[in-house]
Amino acid sequence: MGTIRSEQTRLLQDNGTENIEFFVYDKDGNAKASLKQSKDVLKQIPSNLSPINQDLQVEYLRPLRDAVKTTKTNQMLLINKNPNFRYKTFNWDITASKATVQIPSQILFDVNPISGLYCLYQEQMPQVPEKTTYMIKNILSDTPIVSGRDIEIAWNYYMFAGGLGSPIMNQYISVGLDSTSDGTINKMYDFGDNKFIAECSDCGEGGDPIAFTDDRFFKKIDYTQFDSWNKYKTTLQANLTGAETNPHIEIKLFQTTSSFLFGRAFYDGFEISQKSGATKRIHIKRRGNSFKLIDGAITEVQDNVTGEYDQKETILSNELDLLDVASIPFEFTRKNLPLSINTNTLDKNVLQEIINDYRNPVKRYEGTFYKDDNDTIPIYFYNKLWVNYTTSVLQEPVSAIIDELEYDVKQNSYRIVMHLPNQDDDKVSFDLYKFE
Repeated sequence: MGTIRSEQTRLLQDNGTENIEFFVYDKDGNAKASLKQSKDVLKQIPSNLSPINQDLQVEYLRPLRDAVKTTKTNQMLLINKNPNFRYKTFNWDITASKATVQIPSQILFDVNPISGLYCLYQEQMPQVPEKTTYMIKNILSDTPIVSGRDIEIAWNYYMFAGGLGSPIMNQYISVGLDSTSDGTINKMYDFGDNKFIAECSDCGEGGDPIAFTDDRFFKKIDYTQFDSWNKYKTTLQANLTGAETNPHIEIKLFQTTSSFLFGRAFYDGFEISQKSGATKRIHIKRRGNSFKLIDGAITEVQDNVTGEYDQKETILSNELDLLDVASIPFEFTRKNLPLSINTNTLDKNVLQEIINDYRNPVKRYEGTFYKDDNDTIPIYFYNKLWVNYTTSVLQEPVSAIIDELEYDVKQNSYRIVMHLPNQDDDKVSFDLYKFE
């Protein structure tokens, strides 16, 4: 028995308590006067809980070789906020004289947004091409990008022509880059050369100057579908230098112009995204550290242990790209290992705890119990249950964690499934990853 489990047994035998520190709030979310409160959560079997119905049984779960976490991610990582205008103008800079956020069905009765309630509405379409004052742009400081990944810009549009043929409708877009994270645009996207470049006085072709007002920095979009929702999408390359470590992007969309005097436009689902490296990542925590080489393949020596625990597939992970909205930020460690000693990801810590629990066959109890003490508070999942019939009969080395609980209030009885955790010294393990 390792150091940690031996100490747990000693403390149970000497004190007969297990204290957990809680942060306590009232029903309105206000911290109590004593925010941190300690509570003894230990209940003993049979002194506090008596087995009844003669249905107490013990099961041994096989030890594990692998603990597996599968994380599903989107192919495109959304990097701007409020793309569907669900929160109206939040995180957008909109020129009020050129467009407003509206409920489309209140303007044209048969037009509904792609998602939610609102969308961007352009009431008038000028006939002169517009690429001076933007109609809408994202917030630069809230839209970071990563070099080396393509950027996808897309939006849904509804160009109203009233069924009067096919008018000429077009629009301009420009893309700026703050590559130094100082809040100013120092590069623009050249749609001809497909790269971000800076202004200069003589670095252009033949020593000509380059200005951000040049046509190369504006892409013309021609609309050919009218009176229905459609989608526009364009892809940009973002290959920056090694010195550009914290870049942010700014997309400006200008008013749509038209030969049709009474044209109107709705926009929805304005998304700025970057491609993900993989759409599924499988993280395997495998016990052991000894290997052998068989036919050119590295194989783990402990072939007799084959158990595998698969967590339910999730979208949340501490190991995702920080651009992913499902990414859990920061670094983590366990309480007995200070940050200065062993910092790790949350995923690795959780999988290690599973490997630790299943280092040996796990003992699991299931049965019906009658609560036989003067505590008026019912048993709950935070309680720990210590099977203690004295050392001469049966005394478990640690208290059990409740996995399932069913409470019969009238009978004061509990149907409980619980297992003995193994928080002993870490079982040696290593990490494997698969990407799809």
